[in-house]
Amino acid sequence: MTASRWRRVRQIAQVVSVALFFILAFLTYRGAESLIPLDLYFRLDPFAAFAAMIAARTVIAALLLAVAAIAFGFVFGRAWCGWLCPLGAMLDWVTPKTHRVSETRRVWKRVKYVLLIVAFFAALLGNLSLLILDPITILNRTFASAFMPAFNVALVAVETALYPLAPLQPLFDGIEQTFRGTVLPAQQTYYQLGWLLALVFVAIVGLNWVVPRLWCRYLCPLGAVYAWQAQVAWLRPRAIKDCSHCAACMRVCPTSAIAVTKSGFTVDPAECIVCLDCVTECPESVIAINFGAINAKAEGTLRGVKDEKTSSGILSFIPHPSAFSLSRRHLLEGAAFAVAGVALFRSAPTARRDDQWLVRPPGARENDFLSKCIRCAECVKVCPTGGLQPSLFESGLEGFWSPLLVSRLGYCDYSCNACGQICPTGAIPPLSLADKRKQVVGVAYIDQNRCIPWASYRPCIVCEEMCPVPQKAVRLEEVDVATPDGKPVHLQRPRVVFDLCIGCGICEYRCPLVGPAAIRVYVPTQLPPIVG
Repeated sequence: MTASRWRRVRQIAQVVSVALFFILAFLTYRGAESLIPLDLYFRLDPFAAFAAMIAARTVIAALLLAVAAIAFGFVFGRAWCGWLCPLGAMLDWVTPKTHRVSETRRVWKRVKYVLLIVAFFAALLGNLSLLILDPITILNRTFASAFMPAFNVALVAVETALYPLAPLQPLFDGIEQTFRGTVLPAQQTYYQLGWLLALVFVAIVGLNWVVPRLWCRYLCPLGAVYAWQAQVAWLRPRAIKDCSHCAACMRVCPTSAIAVTKSGFTVDPAECIVCLDCVTECPESVIAINFGAINAKAEGTLRGVKDEKTSSGILSFIPHPSAFSLSRRHLLEGAAFAVAGVALFRSAPTARRDDQWLVRPPGARENDFLSKCIRCAECVKVCPTGGLQPSLFESGLEGFWSPLLVSRLGYCDYSCNACGQICPTGAIPPLSLADKRKQVVGVAYIDQNRCIPWASYRPCIVCEEMCPVPQKAVRLEEVDVATPDGKPVHLQRPRVVFDLCIGCGICEYRCPLVGPAAIRVYVPTQLPPIVG
């Protein structure tokens, strides 16, 4: 098959990969069943998978598929980046169609390796903070907390504006009847950090206009995993003829893996994403990407030169100008950065005492949560009420973008245990519904200065009515009191039975007050027994 057809196959593979990612994302969003694991892309992510297993000090069976991804890298190099990565494909599609310039920031390519080394040593210390840089988690968080909520708002606005037009009513009715509650959320969800997640994604995409695939070249730690493997991969670019130094290959290379000099060209396999652009654009068919072992003693990259004796194209392995070689110094520096960073994180006030609003998903608090959470936002995406939100600084920098329950925006549904079932690392344990209902994620407290029956002498029993616990963790007391102006009233005032409250947050969510609720869920506190 010709190179141009192989490139077309690659483009089709990218479309299929992106489509599959978003299909699985939509199915996860609604908690649907699927023959394909809904967290497939996380299972195939060696950076996230092995970091989680190292930090948790355990083998996570669901993530062992990443071993196949490692084997893939040793055979095909960075083909994942050029063929299958959904974020990489999207960056390809929005890259300006202009001639590439020669690499001017070669030293920046080391950044992704440094991030990977630091992430490795941080995982050894039980820290997964740098998993926020994993490309699959970035795309998933953006979809769950920014794209879908905004898309639903836009769709409802369009339907509201155009529904009075009679010809369009059957269309909108069909959309609502077919997709509402299945693909589209039954109710609008709101995310307090959606704007920040969208901004990060837009920045990654926008940097393509500065340098094509800037994220992939300089910052992606998953790309660094495959880049190291690509240096010894079986599939690699090779020179099969003399090079005329026209530099056509260098101009189209999206990662500047090719450098053309007077003596020929060099290709850095660690930066080659096997996109085949150079093969199709070379007017003399000098380059081929095929299988074969490296026969040179020194590690390096390919160079197309001319043999003065035979006047034929040969292969010579020499270091590429931007090639990265791992040294003991890099390992020591990475270890030092990791130790210093983790030490600073764990000397912050949040390490001494939990933030009062740091309400975690069911079972997570007792499960060494931060050493297992990869910030993938699968739980955020599957939460039917939108109560699980990416955190900011509630658990310090160490817990940045890990999930927490914000009860004013959504509650923990008493009939739902989806977050534990979808979590790919087991950071949220896969509890049965019966066990999940027994988990205490927080405790509700009533602010008597804001509660309507307490502060305003008016009837309100919403929190008691909404409490899903069979024995009712919120109970009403019948009282006869006098208002400040002396008028006698009979009221039902709520009180929380702390030993029964599980902190689901529906009372806070349903409280009719504007602004902060009169009943709020706090981090659970171990109380001493009542002495009678």
